[in-house]
Amino acid sequence: MNNTFYFLRHGQTKKDSNIPISKWILSDKGESQAKKLAKEGVFNNAEIIFSSTEEKAYQTAKPIADKLGKEIIQLEEISELNRDKGGFMEPETYEDSVKDCLQHLDKSINNWETANQALERFSRKIEEVDKEYDDKKILVVGHGFTINLYFAKLLGILDTAYERFRANDYADWGIVKNYQVVKDIAKS
Repeated sequence: MNNTFYFLRHGQTKKDSNIPISKWILSDKGESQAKKLAKEGVFNNAEIIFSSTEEKAYQTAKPIADKLGKEIIQLEEISELNRDKGGFMEPETYEDSVKDCLQHLDKSINNWETANQALERFSRKIEEVDKEYDDKKILVVGHGFTINLYFAKLLGILDTAYERFRANDYADWGIVKNYQVVKDIAKS
């Protein structure tokens, strides 16, 4: 991996119990977060921009791509851990499910994709992207579960995936180069 990867968690979402989680969009605050990142120029050196196929990730990448005059390449494989079959949950039930999912990586919680399945899908696609490009600065706009799992894998601390997930928020970002975490997405 001689490319530099910037992993950006999408902005805050607008929760809607009437539609699947994968179809949620950014809230007003999430849109502001995306615009602020573009304005601040945090990713001005990005040469290639990928986002998951989920609208909230695309919406987060759009202001950055517009500012840089870049296209956004959407990749299904970097989408979030699939939770659509589990349906909408109240906040406390959802938090318990997130904890269970990230502490039992091979267990399907509420008919969700397992954490290990999501991590394998995500990791494989990042490796493919890394082989396709040479010495590029690549922005990947994705999701809390998959990005945190990926960073935990690289750091060799998958057993702390839940704590890491809780240690960052919407629109947080980190950097990976040569499969080494240069800037952690999780706040310590």
